[in-house]
Amino acid sequence: MARPMDTARSIVAIGIVAIALTACGSENEAAESSLPRQPLRPTEAAVPNAAPSTTSVPVDPRLADQLAHSELRSVLAAAREWYAENGTFDDGPGPVPEMTEGIAIVSLVDVAARDGVAYDAHGSRLTLHRQSASGAWFCIDVRGQATDHGFGDSFQDSLATCTDGVTVVGWGDSVSPTGPDEAAIDGVLQALLEALETGSPGTAYALFSPDQACRPIELSAGWPEGLTLTDSADYELVNISVGTETATSSISAQVLSNSDLPFVQHDGSWHVDGDPCELLIPIAAERMDWVGRELLEEGLVAVRSLFVSRSDFDFRASLMAEREPSLTFAPLDDVRFGALAYFGSPAEGLLITEGSPGRFYCAVESLTAVTAYGEAAAPSELATPARCRAHATG
Repeated sequence: MARPMDTARSIVAIGIVAIALTACGSENEAAESSLPRQPLRPTEAAVPNAAPSTTSVPVDPRLADQLAHSELRSVLAAAREWYAENGTFDDGPGPVPEMTEGIAIVSLVDVAARDGVAYDAHGSRLTLHRQSASGAWFCIDVRGQATDHGFGDSFQDSLATCTDGVTVVGWGDSVSPTGPDEAAIDGVLQALLEALETGSPGTAYALFSPDQACRPIELSAGWPEGLTLTDSADYELVNISVGTETATSSISAQVLSNSDLPFVQHDGSWHVDGDPCELLIPIAAERMDWVGRELLEEGLVAVRSLFVSRSDFDFRASLMAEREPSLTFAPLDDVRFGALAYFGSPAEGLLITEGSPGRFYCAVESLTAVTAYGEAAAPSELATPARCRAHATG
């Protein structure tokens, strides 16, 4: 497909000027926030379609799109260098055009009339736009540490994928009819794995279908805030199939090994089609049990350390808390995930903690026997060394 003629760009310029005037915030707004303006949504303004060119020049859409990608990346690299020196993307592109080896850089209001990369800066936020010779639009949106990529058949579609709140690290296959959807779904997967890595149940919940039965409070009850469910957000997208409003993907990840995830589209955005509680709470429970057992071992180290200096186990939990500030202690009735209860006598010391909801672990350290471990459904069942031993685990 040939690039639109100058007359066509003049027609589109009217719409783009309207978009630019709507999108640009004031200087005062830019100073108040790193996100000084609300992203322009495609329903807020309409860009008229350019008239078709009367000249037919064969274009390889894949190569044309790759060139547009390259120009956007080059301008972004120069803009980041400019930002590192000045702390802002504002003041226009500054010396960026001189740093990009001849790539044309234009303002947002001129993008329809002049061929080049549109540079739209607002403090610490920068959005770059480029139309490929194939006709597709591409954009990069930078907000702090987040860099989003988007594309579509129109300027509005491209901008929408850059401002939908889901960070996508690349453009995917822009030539494929489902390329934008594949890239968006890949972005949801990346955001989900990052939420599992950072221990953010609220972020993960928002990536699931709004029609889900599970409520946020239910997910938070089974997955404590800050509990990481994976050590790595890396994953491999094995396969993806996109339909009209549904899709399926197969991924391989540390915590979702060989998993098939369904997706559904709501209001133009893709979501995981399933119950987050059913998918994530079992993973969280396994992680909580592991953390609980590890916490017992840390508590035993503290017990043994005090025993060496005192020659008995008859000391209070508060003394261990002073010696090991990283440990949290609680009374037996309040023992919970992340906290320990301790009871000591001259000959024995008992530690109790909770793993996943309703699963409690204990350990007995004594002068006369090896360390004993136990497990029960309530802390009262483990409240003495004898009870802990009665519920012994291997």
